[in-house]
Amino acid sequence: MRSTLTGMAGALFLASALGVGAAGAKDTPGVTPTEIKLGSWTALTGNLAVYGLPGVAGLNAYYSHINDQGGIKGRKIRLITEDSQYNAQQSVTAARKLVGSDGVFAIQGAFGTGQSSAALPYLTQEGVPFVIPFASDIKWFVPPRPLLIGAQVPYDDQCWVLGHWAAKDGFKNILVIHSAVAQFEAAAKATEPGVRSVSADAKIEFMSVKFGTTDYAPIALEVRRKAPDAVVFVGAVGELAAFAKEVKQQAIKTQIFSYAPAVNKEIVVMGGDAVEGLRSVYYTLPLESDAPGVKEYRELLAKYAPKEEPDYVSLLTFALAKVMVEALKQADEPLTRESLVKAFYKIKEFDTGIIGKVSFSPERHLGTRSVQPVVLKGGKWVTVGDFIEAKN
Repeated sequence: MRSTLTGMAGALFLASALGVGAAGAKDTPGVTPTEIKLGSWTALTGNLAVYGLPGVAGLNAYYSHINDQGGIKGRKIRLITEDSQYNAQQSVTAARKLVGSDGVFAIQGAFGTGQSSAALPYLTQEGVPFVIPFASDIKWFVPPRPLLIGAQVPYDDQCWVLGHWAAKDGFKNILVIHSAVAQFEAAAKATEPGVRSVSADAKIEFMSVKFGTTDYAPIALEVRRKAPDAVVFVGAVGELAAFAKEVKQQAIKTQIFSYAPAVNKEIVVMGGDAVEGLRSVYYTLPLESDAPGVKEYRELLAKYAPKEEPDYVSLLTFALAKVMVEALKQADEPLTRESLVKAFYKIKEFDTGIIGKVSFSPERHLGTRSVQPVVLKGGKWVTVGDFIEAKN
C-alpha cells in the first residue's frame, strides 16, 4: 500500500512540476504536427567557443540527418541556440527568451554546468524539461529531479574511475594534483574511493595548485620529493601540459592520469612528447575508432557541417542528440512534456555506438556513469579495454 501511494505521489509531483495534464496535452509549447522546437545555449563567442561551436555542429548534424529522413512521427526537430558566452547571467537570459519568447518544448544540449545551474530554478518554475545537456553535476541527479535528465558523466565519476584504474594497475603511492577551485577539488576527492574500491593499503595524497599556474617547476620538485608512482591531475588542459613537460624535464618517473578535458587534440600540440603515454578517460570512443557509431558521426558531420573538423566535443554532442531522439521516438502521443520525461524511463541499455550504454528510470536520471579509458600513443588516443562504470 505504501509503495502504491509513493508511486502515486511521485506521479502527481511530476505532473505538477511539468505543469501539464490531460487538459493541456493538445497545446504543449513547442510541439505542432510538423515540428518539435528545442532550445539550447552555449558559448558561440569568446574563448569557450572552441567548445560551443563544435558542440552545436554535433547536435545539428544528427538532427539534420533525422529531419532528412522525415523527422520523428512526422515532426522535424528545430533547435534554437542562444549565445551564453559561458556566462551564468547570459544563460538565465537565454532560458527566459527560449521559454518565454520562442516557446520551446524543452531545453536540450545546453553547455556549461555552473551556467546551466543558474538557469535551472527558472526552468523548474516554468515546468520546462532540462534534458541531455552538454554539462553535468552529480548533485543534479542525486537525488533525481523530475525535470532534469542527463547522459554526460560528471567529473566526480571520472575521478573515481581514474583512482580505480590506477589501483587496479598496481600503483601504490598516488598523488592527486588539483586546481584550487571548488569544482576541481570536489571531483579530485572522488579519486580516493576509487582507489579504495581496489586497494585498502595504497597511499593517496592531495596537492592543491593555484588555478592558472604557468610555472610548474616548483610543483614538479615537490612531486620528486614525494616520489609517487602515479599522479592524477585534475585541472585545465594547458596546466596539465605544463606539468607533464616539467616532469619530463626533471626526469621524474611517474605515470600521469587525467580526466576528460585532457582528451582532445590540443593536448598533443601543447604537451608534445611529454604527454606520450598519458592515461585518461572520456565520454566517447576515440575519434579514429572504426566503431559504426563513430563512423556514422564522421560521415554525417562531413555532410552537414563540412567546415567542421571531427572533434571530441562534436562527437559527444552527436551522441547526446541520439539519446534525445530515442526518447522522442519512445514518447507516447499526444507529445507533452510529461510524456517526454516518461519516455526516458523506457530507455534501457540504449547503445549510441559512441558513449556508454544508456538507461533511465524514475530513480536514475543520469543515464550513464560509464567512461572509456584511453591512452595517448603516437599522438592519438586509443582505447584501453571496455567502458568502466563509476561505483561511488
